[in-house]
Amino acid sequence: MYALEVSSRFHNKISHFVDLIAHFMMDPWLTVLSHMIACYVSTIEDLQKPQEKLIDYFLWGPLYMITLVCVFPIGIVGILLWCLLCLICDQEKCTYAKVIVPADNKDSDEKPLAFTLKTNTFTFATANVLLAPEFLSRMNNLKSVYKRAYKIAKHFVDNTGKPLSNVKLFIDDTCEISSKFKSVQPKFPNIDFLCLQEVWTRSSAMILVDQLQQEFSYFLFDVGEFSPSTNYCMLGSGLMFASKRPILEADFKTFTYRVAHAQYTSQGVLCIKVLLYHEGLFRHVGFVTNLHTQAFQGKEPVIMSQLTEVNLFLNIFKKKHTQKTDIVEFDVICGDFNADNMSPADDDVQTHVLLMEYRDVCVARPGEDRHWAIGTELRQWALCDPLFEDPEQFCEALVDDCERRLYVLDADVVVHNRELVTKLVKPDADGYVPEKRYGGMRRIDRILYKRLPRTEVTGYSFVTSLGNLTDHIPVCMTLQTRGCGELAK
Repeated sequence: MYALEVSSRFHNKISHFVDLIAHFMMDPWLTVLSHMIACYVSTIEDLQKPQEKLIDYFLWGPLYMITLVCVFPIGIVGILLWCLLCLICDQEKCTYAKVIVPADNKDSDEKPLAFTLKTNTFTFATANVLLAPEFLSRMNNLKSVYKRAYKIAKHFVDNTGKPLSNVKLFIDDTCEISSKFKSVQPKFPNIDFLCLQEVWTRSSAMILVDQLQQEFSYFLFDVGEFSPSTNYCMLGSGLMFASKRPILEADFKTFTYRVAHAQYTSQGVLCIKVLLYHEGLFRHVGFVTNLHTQAFQGKEPVIMSQLTEVNLFLNIFKKKHTQKTDIVEFDVICGDFNADNMSPADDDVQTHVLLMEYRDVCVARPGEDRHWAIGTELRQWALCDPLFEDPEQFCEALVDDCERRLYVLDADVVVHNRELVTKLVKPDADGYVPEKRYGGMRRIDRILYKRLPRTEVTGYSFVTSLGNLTDHIPVCMTLQTRGCGELAK
């Protein structure tokens, strides 16, 4: 059996105790409030079966409302305590958890999780899992946040047990995959570093940690800066990180420029330094960045501003936390960029300095993706399709350039607005969905890497196993460093 050691966000025991009390009082009330509102929010599946929704309207909704009134005083006191903590107490920017082997179990045959074995192959994964309060999840046509969190974690654990190896590297450093049949896969590979977005609540994060500790040893969650001026003490960043390797350093920055709903969150960028292994006097380390930029920015240049902040903050982080005896094996950026490489609305992002400094292997050139790449933002109107429940069938649909358009947004976005949520593909005059260059190519979930000496991409995949558990297609990439990195200057 393994034990989980979880750090506190606060610097003293009194603040930590008050934080526990505040969340113990307000979380049940906020959960009931969320479920009450959710009873009157219809998903696309509900619209197809309106008679089943009547139970929510006339039974569960009123019951939640009565419960809400009964626990109202407790909930309000908890919220006031939390706001007071945010106002007067310094907090860490994330919660750190580590899986440890108890002293009485160290001699067991179980594999120890805290290891620093020398290896030269590392696999990264990024996924937007949309684990929001229930009513927000339903507004995005997804239900049952806690059940989904459990199932999502199970899929990450139930992997192939192997890294990816489907990329062919040419002499000009071009990465190629023979076809979409090789790049779209039904199961996750064996992942070393997992970057998640939209894990909005502590309870969802703890469900993930509880299941993921079978595969990962180190976690960062509940990431964000909470204050009246930053996010009105409401939602954090939604970022989460899981690693098989020890975390040496981590820092987070909330984006300065945010609009609309993002002002009530702490969306930003999380930078992490991980220990790979020791070799004599040298430490072999890697840098992993997890980010989530603004959704529905409209005509404002929000994403451009946020990517500039990412570039500046990441450079500061690396300069501050890199020692002379560190050998940097990789420098990787994962996340939901909310911008693709082909849409007219993202022309400015396609040539941003960050995307010039870091490489996206799916990009042939700005404005054009490689033939084996696909989009990652799903059409929410299609989430209730039974096809999503079978990863193999979902794979078959995604590799078809016509059929994929039924399930994945086209990369023809002109303005980032909420119409993207309900956008449908238009058939031609004969009633067929034609193949288009931009069809089903809205690829906003990315993994970038910095070119370092003898660092090569050996695998890349779009994974269908999460199906209708989220509205994004996860992305995975395997890097091979060949034991040779960049010595810190």
